[in-house]
Amino acid sequence: MKTLFIILPVLYIATASAKENKTAVRLLSAEKNIVLTDLSSPALIVNEPDSAKAYIAKGLSKTEAKEYGQAVQLFTKAIEFDPTIGAAYINRAFAKQQLMDYKSALADYSAALKLNLSWEESYEVHFNKGITLAALRNLRDAMSDFNYAIKLNPDYADAYYNRSVLKGRIGDYPGELDDINKVIALKPSDDNAYNSRGIVKSMMGDYDGAVKDYAKSIDLNKKNSNAFFNRAIILYEMGKYLEALNDLNMAIQLNPDAESFNRRANTKCRLKDFRGAFEDYNNSIKADTNNYVAYLNRGYLKYDLKDYKSSIEDYNMAIKIKPDYALAYYNRGQAKGKMNDLKGEIEDYTKAIEYKPDYENAYIERGMAKYETGDKSGGCNDLNQAVKLGSDEAYNSLLEYCK
Repeated sequence: MKTLFIILPVLYIATASAKENKTAVRLLSAEKNIVLTDLSSPALIVNEPDSAKAYIAKGLSKTEAKEYGQAVQLFTKAIEFDPTIGAAYINRAFAKQQLMDYKSALADYSAALKLNLSWEESYEVHFNKGITLAALRNLRDAMSDFNYAIKLNPDYADAYYNRSVLKGRIGDYPGELDDINKVIALKPSDDNAYNSRGIVKSMMGDYDGAVKDYAKSIDLNKKNSNAFFNRAIILYEMGKYLEALNDLNMAIQLNPDAESFNRRANTKCRLKDFRGAFEDYNNSIKADTNNYVAYLNRGYLKYDLKDYKSSIEDYNMAIKIKPDYALAYYNRGQAKGKMNDLKGEIEDYTKAIEYKPDYENAYIERGMAKYETGDKSGGCNDLNQAVKLGSDEAYNSLLEYCK
């Protein structure tokens, strides 16, 4: 059995604004199963009902039916009959993966590698073992298994694909790009490979190259919502808001998820379509009631429109969902300041600093709020801390208020 998980790296572009843009996790998975014909024949189960091969055949049937717990039991029976059949360990490992029992799956893949496997089984097991190790966050050993799978089969596109993800996670973007280029050379019609290369190029700052790759991905598959979504993010960063909006419209038409609505709302804010933005933040929250970023962004929009009381309600929801959300505390502190609640404002900046100790702006705002309450010493201490963190704004305020 071959288990194929094609993992696309996540595109994340940070913003300096108090409005946080959180990119949805764009993962793609697929499965290919190698089923040996002599193990899947119904006649085998009838003629040899109590044999290792018969139990493997039954286990494969349960796997196809997604009854993974029962499949594990049947493959275990097969191993009890004949512990030298690699297929039993490999298929049991796959079933365990579906049950997220990764440590036990890893043990089965390791056991299979000690047996007399075929060339194809060997590179597939190394590949799947790498997937399992990555799920366990053991990236170094996962990389080793992908390397070995590629050594055994230099044309193994899926191994290059997943190895590229690991390289991206450790910040090796040139290496990630090399592997994705290899995937495209092997599979030139793979729209997801172009989408993935676009993500890598964007991480490397090659926005024009990223846009071209997303366009190629879309040319190959007009229904690839991920490519529309990711191209929209780059166009947004390039200041091409109308083009970004068009792509987000397509992404939502194909896949109306919470993050796409949230991104489109941000784009509409740039285009001064505040009513449309408000509707999209609502849609984002409706699609995912735990989307704390959408609450934060909707709260920021309300703040921008001077509806401070309502903005605080949204920040409250963001904090309820994510209690350590420093940005939400900071923004709520600003809204409380506008309502002359200096005590609440200071408390929120203090919470923001608690969760993000290097939060320059929180130190500046708390310092100024303390100054307004008559606590000049406390205010100047906060401004001085912001200066230590590298804030020029705090330095200027320190000179003005703390002589």
